Amino acid sequence: MKVSDKVYVTLRRRLMSGYYDPGAQLKEEMVASDLGVSRTPVRAAIMRLIEEGLLEPAPKRGAVVTQWRRSEAEDIFNLRILLEGYAASLAARKITDDQLARIEQLNATMERAVAEKGEHYLDNVHRANYEFHHGIFDACGSAHLRMFCSGLLDFPMVIGGFYLYSDEDMAESIRQHREIIASLRARNPEWARAAVGCHLAAAIERFRRSSPAEAVTNADRISSGAHRDDAGDASANGRP
Repeated sequence: MKVSDKVYVTLRRRLMSGYYDPGAQLKEEMVASDLGVSRTPVRAAIMRLIEEGLLEPAPKRGAVVTQWRRSEAEDIFNLRILLEGYAASLAARKITDDQLARIEQLNATMERAVAEKGEHYLDNVHRANYEFHHGIFDACGSAHLRMFCSGLLDFPMVIGGFYLYSDEDMAESIRQHREIIASLRARNPEWARAAVGCHLAAAIERFRRSSPAEAVTNADRISSGAHRDDAGDASANGRP
């Protein structure tokens, strides 16, 4: 992997995990120093991230971390309803017993973490939820659909969702997961699509209830936890 690609992967992972605050300025020389590379690969990586909408051009060299407006965040959730709903309908026809057992286990892990509230339990809930949805993508049988759905699942407002949830919100989300699992076990595509749609529509309502101040506060909780540790530097093996 080229140095510019490694820098791109590292910065993209940091942006997706909330490592940088919205509106923060990323200067080429500062990023280059942080990652131990020259400014040339940093400049190339920043241009790619600007094209993806994760960064915005700054007046001087560098860029500013995109601040997501509520309408843009809701666009992401509405796209998820369309794509994940379709993925679930396909998964209802194709999911294997092992895949079904895996997502059921992940939901049980979430439920146990919420009940026990151990150290870093929100990180554990988030990780299991992330893998739960990826389990549906894996079962749908479409590599292209899995790629599109996975990209939407990586946006910061999606990653940080559980950090804004009340205990009641988490219990309801886990209950909705059980309904998704039931629809997949029944091999019912229409039910699976509807169950995922209801689940994500409820997530939109929870997002609307959260104020911008809450979003920043909880994003900071993410960036101080496991995601910051996983970011790595540009010399390590990059993972998107």
